[in-house]
Amino acid sequence: MLPEGQLFMKLACVLITHLPVKAEVRRTPLLRDKQVLITTQSSGRPEVLDFSSQVRGVSPGMPLQEALSRCRGAALIEADEAYYIRVFDQIVESLLDRSPLIEKGELGCTFLDMHGTEGLYGGDEGIVASVLEAVPGDFGPRVGLAESKFPAYVAAIKSRPGHATRVPEDVAGFLKDLPVDLLPLSWEDRVRLHRFSLHTLGQVASLSVGSMQAQFGTQGRQLWELANGIDNRPFFPSKRHEVVTDFLTFPTPATSLFAILPAAEILFGRILSHSSLRGKYLRSVSIQANVLNRSPWSKRLAFKSPVNRKEAALFVLRSSLEGAKIPGPLEDIRMTVSDTTGESGTQASLFADIQKQQQLREVMRQLETRLRARPPIYQVMDIEPWSRLPERRQVLVEFVP
Repeated sequence: MLPEGQLFMKLACVLITHLPVKAEVRRTPLLRDKQVLITTQSSGRPEVLDFSSQVRGVSPGMPLQEALSRCRGAALIEADEAYYIRVFDQIVESLLDRSPLIEKGELGCTFLDMHGTEGLYGGDEGIVASVLEAVPGDFGPRVGLAESKFPAYVAAIKSRPGHATRVPEDVAGFLKDLPVDLLPLSWEDRVRLHRFSLHTLGQVASLSVGSMQAQFGTQGRQLWELANGIDNRPFFPSKRHEVVTDFLTFPTPATSLFAILPAAEILFGRILSHSSLRGKYLRSVSIQANVLNRSPWSKRLAFKSPVNRKEAALFVLRSSLEGAKIPGPLEDIRMTVSDTTGESGTQASLFADIQKQQQLREVMRQLETRLRARPPIYQVMDIEPWSRLPERRQVLVEFVP
């Protein structure tokens, strides 16, 4: 699994390539061995989030129209990002049993700090065997071992599923022939590098740092350093969150919001009363449901400010569900909370006028959530009240509480 040697590496990158596609295949096995494009509009335009291994010439972030011109027969799936995050979080929870110091990177990528585990696992071989065991085999986990994050990530990319690669002492030499597409760049910036005839990390590394900064600004220095095997980014371990979940089964499959909304409100009330959430505020809530004769449906609700009051959260819940597209009759409904904080994000007020301001802010936030745009609310402001011209005395301005 690893080359001979006793060198113990600082970081292990555990990588699941194409996690969204693998998660979709898990719940819809008929997609296995088919061309699949998972699409998203997170940047405001339809683009590729992920694709199956049968698809060629496509990369994440590519505009959907261009991707379709390269693989016309691919099945299109709208991204269920809440589901992918939930799957990823379950894997991270399992890895936390192997090491308490884990940083979550991009979806499907984690970094484990291996310091102090030499005696526990008996070196690199032991930690690799342990982390691979923590991830379900159908996800094809790969492991990379290095002294910093980017080389460890590249080593994981180079590994075969279920195997590991250790970065040698000559990190720059290890990276030089690999494609620039491995750098943390947007699709547009990767295209720019190729247009400059910069196709490998070695070609970027051979440039002066000034040349890269001239084209990519402050990011150019980091790209140049990564291409040279230098990664000084700090390690940020993730905190373990307690997951609270509850569910209801409908007597008959529910197709109407009149049945779904009350069930969701009951679940939310149960969750808020859970002892582990006392004194905590919720940042987001995930809703999942099994759909009759179709793939499961899920939705993630994020609160602009953390909440712990049922009334404030239910307004967002109702607004989101009323605007949601239910794919079919729901057999059940499950609600999960794992993203919590001990702070509300706003200070309690000591004065009545400040309390009114806070109430106005809350109303504005709720309206914005419901309308999906800034509410068209204005106030009259005095400009020249002494003026003889009525139109100069006051002006209508956007209301900001």
